[in-house]
Amino acid sequence: MLSHAVSRFIDRQRWLDPLADVLQKVTTAVYRGRLGRSVKSLFNGTWLGHPLHPVLTDIPLGAWTLAIIFDLIYLFGQRSPMARSGAEILIAVGIVAALGAAVTGYTDWGDTVDRERRIGLSHGLLNLIATLLYVISLVLRLTSPGQGIGIVLSWIGYALLITAAYLGGELVFNIGTGVNHHAWQPPPTDWTPAMRASDLVDGKPEMAECNGTPVYLLKRGNVINAISNTCSHAGGPLHEGTIEDNIVVCPWHASRFDLRTGAVRGGPATVSQVRYDARITEGRVEVRRSPASLQPN
Repeated sequence: MLSHAVSRFIDRQRWLDPLADVLQKVTTAVYRGRLGRSVKSLFNGTWLGHPLHPVLTDIPLGAWTLAIIFDLIYLFGQRSPMARSGAEILIAVGIVAALGAAVTGYTDWGDTVDRERRIGLSHGLLNLIATLLYVISLVLRLTSPGQGIGIVLSWIGYALLITAAYLGGELVFNIGTGVNHHAWQPPPTDWTPAMRASDLVDGKPEMAECNGTPVYLLKRGNVINAISNTCSHAGGPLHEGTIEDNIVVCPWHASRFDLRTGAVRGGPATVSQVRYDARITEGRVEVRRSPASLQPN
């Protein structure tokens, strides 16, 4: 299978790992502190409800696809100046959008590991080379009377772009990067026993299995906060994370969630946790998905 062959080829490129180490150290340094976390969440797409990167990638792909059509019109339409200008404008639009896609993609990639990290880095490098070819192509188109070299370079760039898009699909559909990691955990919609009330220690988070779905429980006085225990970003166990006031911080990538509502308060996560109602009945804690949950899954 093509997917298997591509994965084996990338896994043999051992030089990707030391390069990835350096590049991820850069993201750690850049997104440090409260301001850094806010900027990172902006680029992750926390405010959008799902990753921002795929939204931006459609723009250069669409613009550069149309640029090829205008190039063909130019080549087979008696060197139409309008077609030539149209291709130049579309390439410029694609370059600007590609810069935004690169920043957001780099930010998301900073939280990846192992095979996911290597494929993501290959995806990014191919897109970077493609964008550089489009920049050179645009310069040649604007400064040279001949369009030949510029057109050839942009078409090579487009081939690399499609290859990179294939790797992007590998990341999402085969590896699950950026996918809501508790979308297939059916939340109990009726009152379901979670654990004995005597086992729930005040101020200490616990994980309870409710019909196979892990639920995060935290008792504070007479109030029990209950949300999904599986971090929506990469599946981290929230009960092993730290608590800051009413925020739980995922131990894997530091995504932040409101314990009262399940709302995502900081990236890299973009999807809120399922919120549960909780009660104590006959000495047992029972939970059910809250009607006010921000995520129905």
